[in-house]
Amino acid sequence: MRDERLLFEQMLELYASQREADHKQRIRCQRGEHDLLATASPGVVVCCLCRTLGVCLWCGLTLPHGACVVVCAKHVGAVRWQARHTRMGEAGTLKAKEVEHHDS
Repeated sequence: MRDERLLFEQMLELYASQREADHKQRIRCQRGEHDLLATASPGVVVCCLCRTLGVCLWCGLTLPHGACVVVCAKHVGAVRWQARHTRMGEAGTLKAKEVEHHDS
């Protein structure tokens, strides 16, 4: 009987900690910070709590109604590379425009 009570109390503690974790994630979901998991469909993810769908636009998928935009694990490196090079390219373009402006 004592072992059953101990087991029951442990289960209640686990349940309470999971409820707390879910509550914190629900708040993050409201801010758009979803806990995304991959699905069987390539480039499609789903939030494990609120079930919001997301797609990787770099996979060439069309965004379904109500879905969020994310980058899948396959393309995250390419997106980071693109972001770094775009910023460097813009900085070079701005510098060239400044030089042209000062020469006029």
